[in-house]
Amino acid sequence: MFTAFFKKEFFEYLKVFTWREIKIKYAQTFVGIFWMFFPPLMGIIVSYFFLDKLLRAGKEIPNYTLFAYCGMMGWYYFSYLVSYTSISLLQNVDLISKTTIPRIIIPLAKSITGLIDTLIWVIFAIILKFIFLKNFNISLILIIFPLLLNFISGFSIGLWLSIFSIKWRDIYQLLPYIIGLGMLGTPVVYHANMIPENIKFIYYFNPIAAVIEMYRKYILNIHIDLIKFTPAIIIAIILFLTGIYSFLKQETKLSEKL
Repeated sequence: MFTAFFKKEFFEYLKVFTWREIKIKYAQTFVGIFWMFFPPLMGIIVSYFFLDKLLRAGKEIPNYTLFAYCGMMGWYYFSYLVSYTSISLLQNVDLISKTTIPRIIIPLAKSITGLIDTLIWVIFAIILKFIFLKNFNISLILIIFPLLLNFISGFSIGLWLSIFSIKWRDIYQLLPYIIGLGMLGTPVVYHANMIPENIKFIYYFNPIAAVIEMYRKYILNIHIDLIKFTPAIIIAIILFLTGIYSFLKQETKLSEKL
């Protein structure tokens, strides 16, 4: 079942469909592909001018602009993956019914398109690190780990939702509200210390919380006990593997259900 991922044709399809997604995303826009710079720039503006300077949200958090930016970066890719992966099948009904390509190519191409955007976020994070902390260190190489967990967390949930949304179309309508509530329950722009101690154990089961804290650890050079997030990482890996397995198992029946 998993051998399809290692075939040359799979990578050829993936390359074609990823490029297709990029062209669709930026087609007929005035600045084209430069739109990918807009989300991280807005993240900087919101973090620095609105949250830090105007609301003084991080008066007790050192380097709050970069702190909040790391949270937004992690949440951006996660919400992108969940939003676009979950509806990818419904958006490509004709393609699924008329071709024999591996169906998982469709959500995967969406994910890679979002990854390209997220790499721009990472570049800006490194620039902000130099501006606010005035240093570079070897720990920046380790940012690949939260980036990978970011993908695993968002893609797995999006993949599960894409399977469920075929049968229950209401999921598509509820998704924006679910994502909004999820952001409130995740320390994107606030410190984890603000979470009450009696419910803080729940926090360590949240994969995206682990992602954000890892970004902050490697970019801000702050101490975070990542061992506590072991349950979150295990949950993310289980959702990822079972999601792919379930998707591939139902792959041949997708065109009938859609």
